[in-house]
Amino acid sequence: MKNEFTKKTRELFDMGGYYASWESGRNDADALHHILGRISNSPYNACPLNNAREHQPEGRKELAHLSDFNVRRKYLIKTKKYLDDINYSPTESDLNFLKQNKKYYD
Repeated sequence: MKNEFTKKTRELFDMGGYYASWESGRNDADALHHILGRISNSPYNACPLNNAREHQPEGRKELAHLSDFNVRRKYLIKTKKYLDDINYSPTESDLNFLKQNKKYYD
């Protein structure tokens, strides 16, 4: 598939086989979701979610759609803060992703 996350990116978010969900905070996120779609495999475009409860449409019935601007903004900001907190060093490609999607961070 186009723009799969690398092993290195998955490891940045790994919490012993699971991830802490950006939606619920529960430590049961089992997939990294592309926040803005598969336009980039940058870690800044990664969002840990529980696939059945928070990513699949059937599970998001009580939640805003993943394409909603405010949902995307919330996830992107949380991801950036997380990567800053773990002292991730962005690549040039990562910096381009942040620049191209600046509207979500303002």
